[in-house]
Amino acid sequence: MRKVQQILVAIDRSAMAGEALQRAISIAEENRAQLIVMHVIEPLFMEAPYAKSVDKDNIRQQITEEIDRLNSQTHVEYMLFIESGPAAGTIRHKAEKMQVDLLVVGSHGKEDIRSNYFGSTTLKLIQRTHIPVLIVKNKVERSYQEMIAPTNLSDYSKESIRFANALFTQSHKKYLYAFETISDLQAMTYQISNDEAMKLRAIKTKDAAEAFKKFVTEVGEGEMELIEYGASINEDLLAYITKERADLLVLGSKGIDNLNSFVFGSTASYLVQRASIDILVYVPSST
Repeated sequence: MRKVQQILVAIDRSAMAGEALQRAISIAEENRAQLIVMHVIEPLFMEAPYAKSVDKDNIRQQITEEIDRLNSQTHVEYMLFIESGPAAGTIRHKAEKMQVDLLVVGSHGKEDIRSNYFGSTTLKLIQRTHIPVLIVKNKVERSYQEMIAPTNLSDYSKESIRFANALFTQSHKKYLYAFETISDLQAMTYQISNDEAMKLRAIKTKDAAEAFKKFVTEVGEGEMELIEYGASINEDLLAYITKERADLLVLGSKGIDNLNSFVFGSTASYLVQRASIDILVYVPSST
């Protein structure tokens, strides 16, 4: 697993941008990584004749003061870039050019991850890069204490958990494996008796438990939780994650062209939009 040496945090003028910056500083300190701070000035949809020109020097000064305030105790080495252009494309280009190991962004307002379409800067970054993206949704009070990671036992899920474990060494880890079982409706539809259904469920549970245990021995020590589901898992999994009071959700993806390629297919995109905790989305390298 590669060491995190460069972290890029993209900020704007929102409240969550400050939290994303603070989280990025904390992670950079813990991993002895260099921090790259980036603010993108997006062009207006329509240029108004009365619009004032953007004062980049003033923006740079304000952001520098904020960084220095948050960084006063940690003294993390950083670089600041103020650039103009479409946010997602500009951030992506800078991240790839500088070969960063982690992107940190805040979720908020017009870029709210709960949008019903994949149009936000955050979601575009998840779709179009091979760089892990940490989505900060909450006020930063301490290092992550409780990490929860759903898995389908795939190789890319394994990579996502290994990356998170290396990045957040002090966090308690809990792994979730949701496996499909035979629902009562399926048993009735296919005329399976109660006894036969119980036997089939027992076999599926045993096989799932064995595969899950093997997976955990390969990714690192952590608490294990098996979850059975029949037809749908989205709401049940979200409710479970919410109940656990975790502060970091780890999701793995097998590709960048389609959010539905995530660990649970559409379930992961559902969680990215609706989970209230911070989320680390990991995409394996293309190399």
